[in-house]
Amino acid sequence: MTLTAIIIGGDAAGMSAASKIKREVEDADVIVFEKTQTISYSACGMPYWIAGIIDEEEDLLIVTPEKARSKRGLDVRLGHVVTAIDPDAKTVSVTNLEQDAAFTQPYDVLVIATGARPMLPPIPGMDLPGVFVLRAFADSQRIHRYLAEYDPESAVIIGGGYIGVEMAEALRERDMDVHIVEMLPQIMPNFDEEMVQDASKHLQEQGVELHLGTSAQGVEQRGERLAVKLAGGRELVCEMVIVSVGVQPNSELAAEAGLALTVKNAIKVDDHMRTSAADIWAAGDCVAHRHAVLEEETWIPLAPSANKGGRVAGENAAGGDAAMSDILGTAVVKVFDYTLSVTGLTERAARESGKFGPEGEEVGAATITAYDRGHYWPGASKIKVKLVADRRNGKILGGQLSGKAGVNKRIDIIATAIAAGMTVDELAMLDLSYAPPYSAPYDPVQVCANVASKQVRG
Repeated sequence: MTLTAIIIGGDAAGMSAASKIKREVEDADVIVFEKTQTISYSACGMPYWIAGIIDEEEDLLIVTPEKARSKRGLDVRLGHVVTAIDPDAKTVSVTNLEQDAAFTQPYDVLVIATGARPMLPPIPGMDLPGVFVLRAFADSQRIHRYLAEYDPESAVIIGGGYIGVEMAEALRERDMDVHIVEMLPQIMPNFDEEMVQDASKHLQEQGVELHLGTSAQGVEQRGERLAVKLAGGRELVCEMVIVSVGVQPNSELAAEAGLALTVKNAIKVDDHMRTSAADIWAAGDCVAHRHAVLEEETWIPLAPSANKGGRVAGENAAGGDAAMSDILGTAVVKVFDYTLSVTGLTERAARESGKFGPEGEEVGAATITAYDRGHYWPGASKIKVKLVADRRNGKILGGQLSGKAGVNKRIDIIATAIAAGMTVDELAMLDLSYAPPYSAPYDPVQVCANVASKQVRG
């Protein structure tokens, strides 16, 4: 009997699951329902296409529908929206948008990969022409077309997180005047304050105006331009607005089917990516994962966990026994000439978690500045490293780096150390590589570990 597998959503998690099922069960009938006209694209590359660094939008397409059908044997159906799931009957209700026709599709196994969507602040003007979000590939196409057609000279970005900062750089690459409005007192709120100070200053040096600790109250049409109204009465007049204040999981379909939700209304899954309903798995930005440090469910929507989670869900839907590892939220972001990276818990998050003393008194942290390579090597520059540790046992809870070079892969050392349950003393004694063009005899991460060790003992 042929296995019928339904995948809801055709991006990272969905296509990983679909491809894995087909590899494991060659004669399986794998149907991917995708509501848009694009599957499997690099969302993280979209700001760089908008900036003009990436020449063609096709360069961002990882797997085209045609290749998925011809090379992978997947039944990819674009413009198809799943409107309901019946776990008891093991069917999904589907609408073909092009034909405006509804039908019911039975399944043996189902993988939900509905992703997440941008949040919009509850302020007027979010539907005005020239106001954009950036999440799906179609969003990037709309922004690209607007830039080509109107050649705007100024923009206001509401939100100073990953996408906001990346879009600020992208629009400055196009010689636009750019303002970032962030209601918190710092950009990149998932970093500790001192770790973003240099990058924040660098943004301003690159011509980006920061409006921190203030909120956007609304957007109004002013002739052919837009006015972003700020708290306190000030206005920023511009020609386009990018809204980047966060995302939320697309979990309504699962909830309406009676599946359990958890933190942030993300779909609850176990380490095999199984939902609370039989024969239904879920993966990607719509699900929560177990945090390796907090040892509880958390929702951190990032591409690596989406791809890995989709693969695990697909293998298990095909009858396998794969498990998803706990996550740390390891991330890296480019800010013009600077790079910031983070893994595990920030000092603030650790103290606020309640897991390291009622007032966070068992949290230790150390921050150092050191050269990214031999200090005498041409081009050597300083990087800032921060480690967060548990005072009770010295175990590493998190790490952050900031600098112009040597930042991106060093965070992976810290992530690996946390995953291995290492202490700051053990990290300090790791046998890491050394040559003057690349590092110092004591790598900056190890210098920070030594300082953190003293603080833990203190």
